[in-house]
Amino acid sequence: MSKENNNRDSLLPWIRSSIYYVFMSASLIVLFLCLIIAFPFDYKHRATLIRQWAILQMWLLKVFCGLSYEVQGAENLPSCPYIALPKHQSTWETIASNFLFTRPAWVFNSNLFMIPVFGWGLYLTKPVGIDRGSPRAALNQLIAKGGALLKNGRTMVIFPEGTRVPPGERAKFEPGGSLLAVKTETPVVPVAHNAGEFWPKESFRKYPGHIKVIIGPVIESKGLKARELNEKVETWINTTMDENFHYDS
Repeated sequence: MSKENNNRDSLLPWIRSSIYYVFMSASLIVLFLCLIIAFPFDYKHRATLIRQWAILQMWLLKVFCGLSYEVQGAENLPSCPYIALPKHQSTWETIASNFLFTRPAWVFNSNLFMIPVFGWGLYLTKPVGIDRGSPRAALNQLIAKGGALLKNGRTMVIFPEGTRVPPGERAKFEPGGSLLAVKTETPVVPVAHNAGEFWPKESFRKYPGHIKVIIGPVIESKGLKARELNEKVETWINTTMDENFHYDS
């Protein structure tokens, strides 16, 4: 763990996180309203709004929570459409993906789009909506809708673990992202980071520290089976995590 993680059990992280959430919630409401207003126009305008909102969150986290970040390997991001496959530890990387990658698109359960305001805002980001109740149908929807977005120049952001995994733990990598890459012959970019150390899963408190994001080299999908590509991504992420981040056993 980082040496900057001091006094985690004190009242201060609660206070600082509370202030952050006040500003975050207010900015999120403003963002959703702006997205609704911008709906009739080209998506690029909504993408710009979302990107600027995400950058604002990084500033708010630094000011109120003492949480900063750095990105290594940004030069590895290709100019052509690609699929980003980040390590999933926290909500932080979901927000940061909005400026780390080019015109990102995510995969959500289509039922979420029915939630007033929040769900409408998600829908306006032009994501891939899938039916998670049927795994086969969900994969077909991912390939069809994800492939269409890739053709339109979007970057698909898919968390291969499927859920947030606490720092120091590992979970099976799901094949969805790799299958989409192989079916569409799209390159993938693996991403490792330690955001979960400072914005833990299901935790209200945010802790001061420095998040390190490592963007890996492009992995071509052509000529590979989904299983082989998935293994390459999993190996790179796990090896990079072991080499750069150390956790108590």
